[in-house]
Amino acid sequence: MTPSEQQQIRDAHYELPEDCRRDPAPPEDLVAFEREFGPIPAEYRWYLAECGGGVIGSDWIDGIEELVATHKKVREGQRKGFYRIPHFFPVGWDGFGNVYGYDLGTGHIIMEDHNFGGVHEIASGLYDLVCKKGLVR
Repeated sequence: MTPSEQQQIRDAHYELPEDCRRDPAPPEDLVAFEREFGPIPAEYRWYLAECGGGVIGSDWIDGIEELVATHKKVREGQRKGFYRIPHFFPVGWDGFGNVYGYDLGTGHIIMEDHNFGGVHEIASGLYDLVCKKGLVR
């Protein structure tokens, strides 16, 4: 992301009502997460550190607290044969309970759709996700 795109995301995030956004993640929480689950994709790590998490359109992108729960849920689901996306870093859930996150091979944001089936690309990256969901004007 460019600095201009980062600033647009940051500005839009802080225009959200307080109950629609999380506070930025403390550095120690980011390190603790990465120790347990592995590296956070760079642009999403920036988002967690600068914005924290919150509403994007009708969906929610995880803050650091939710991210831990999401990763535990997805890992458990993978053990049971669900969430079959290889090299996947989940970052949130849509309003229908579909997990979405980074395809670590491409850096694109994808969703495993349990309603209609399949894995679908929903954005080329964080800025694209935020713009498509209508947070940035």
